[in-house]
Amino acid sequence: MLALEVAILVVLGAMLGVWVSRVATVYSEKGRGPVLSRESHFEAGPQGLVSVIVPAKDEEANIGAALETILAQDYPDLEVIVVDDRSSDGTAEAVRRAAARDGRVRLLEVKELAPGWFGKPHAMHTGARAARGEWLLFVDADCRQAAHSVRVGVEFCASEGGEMLSLWPVLEMHGFWENAVQPVAGSVLVGWFRPGWVNDPKKRAAFANGQYILIRRATYEAVGGYEAVRTKVVEDIALARRVKRSGHRLLNAVGQDLFTTRMYDSLRAMTKGWTRIFYGAFEGTGRILGVAGLTFLFALAPFVSLAGSAAAGLAGVGGGWWLWTVFGMALATVVGLFVTMRRLYIAGSGNPWYLVFYPLAVGVVLVFEAGALVRALGFGAVTWRGTTYKGGRVISGGRRT
Repeated sequence: MLALEVAILVVLGAMLGVWVSRVATVYSEKGRGPVLSRESHFEAGPQGLVSVIVPAKDEEANIGAALETILAQDYPDLEVIVVDDRSSDGTAEAVRRAAARDGRVRLLEVKELAPGWFGKPHAMHTGARAARGEWLLFVDADCRQAAHSVRVGVEFCASEGGEMLSLWPVLEMHGFWENAVQPVAGSVLVGWFRPGWVNDPKKRAAFANGQYILIRRATYEAVGGYEAVRTKVVEDIALARRVKRSGHRLLNAVGQDLFTTRMYDSLRAMTKGWTRIFYGAFEGTGRILGVAGLTFLFALAPFVSLAGSAAAGLAGVGGGWWLWTVFGMALATVVGLFVTMRRLYIAGSGNPWYLVFYPLAVGVVLVFEAGALVRALGFGAVTWRGTTYKGGRVISGGRRT
């Protein structure tokens, strides 16, 4: 047998082994991590005042509905701080109307970024400085909270001895590209930052989703808060790394029915958003290149192997037990991949029939990762919410327009 043929079988064996392992993980409670829902009950009761901090930039269309769901919480001790971050629309007026109806709401306005700060870290730092709570809960303006969201999060974190909790969301998805691509892009993060690994103090994996970050004030201050990650484009993961590497208890869980969000409403928005996320989550050209290579190897190469071996067999090229072995291993790998991804689609309230387009979606995700690599190499800037960043500096958009 040629060395190339042996190498192909070894690679296929590795791909098959990974997906068999993933099947076991997603169908195992320990591997999947905690799942929080309305039915979750914990011994810990209310834990004092929770300050909900909402950074909002040009969120006139979202902020009213977001505040309604926050103010409808069944947690008894709550304040809400909205930081209007250089908005050019009616965000501030919408918040003022909500504050007039409910005294728990306060508005802070940022007209210009402080030197040396990126936008979202600065907005959340501003909100945290004004907060009075023993717990700080950072949520995004485009999220909708269930009435039990704060209570379940606080009680779970307190009962587990946690100091910071971040929830994986249920995504609201509309149209072809969102349904086909969003779960696949998210699965890259799940693969690298599994909740079971994040929750294990012995493992280095650290992750947070900025749409829902609950942290004890004492812990927040001990690690330097958002000031310590003020020039990070993905500040949530950077903060999680500081918390865990400082020896504090970091927790992740799936928020099965705690909150929903529609991350992006178009392929263009997805490209901009996921490029930024991958750029920040996998800091450094080496890591991003490695993630892209493994995405191709484990998510796209099985389909290439299956199609190639099938085509070769039909064309009468090669043959014998080796070709049948390649075909069988590739087929088994694709089956394991689909079984795993079906579970992830359903867990995120996605439609598993979109798995038919999985290879196409992987190709799109590879484009996102390539964009992240370009930016890591210094050949591109990151523009988010009207502000452009490059090389740890604000290039444009630092002032309200």
